Amino acid sequence: MTPIRFDLEIARACRMAQVPYEEFVSTVMAGAYPCLPGAIPGSPRHFDETDLLAMYIYGRLLAFGFGPLRSGEYACRAHGGLAAEPRARSISIALEPDGGKRVVVERDAPSAPLPSAKIQFDIVAIRQWLAQSSEGIAAEPA
Repeated sequence: MTPIRFDLEIARACRMAQVPYEEFVSTVMAGAYPCLPGAIPGSPRHFDETDLLAMYIYGRLLAFGFGPLRSGEYACRAHGGLAAEPRARSISIALEPDGGKRVVVERDAPSAPLPSAKIQFDIVAIRQWLAQSSEGIAAEPA
């Protein structure tokens, strides 16, 4: 296996979102986290708010017992939904009656009832938490 090149911005984003760095990098290397922001050679990688929200969701899915590959898949689906709807108030991963799963982004009150089998993330609360977390990370010595 090729050694993992240490990426300071990925490490910082992992600390902010409380995601295990090694597990995240392994998920990326397995191709199961395609929404990782790219980096221009010689420049640092940049994580925007949507990237950090998706990473936070990835970490919480791991904590719920999902495997890293499935967590990466759902987090990147959430990333796509959040990128399409930046004013989202919540995002859910819902289990369909046929066994499929879908990501539902809610900007306002839900327009249609979601299936009872769902994992819902309060995006407003996560944004506030990440803002507080970023203040603590910025205050850390380099």
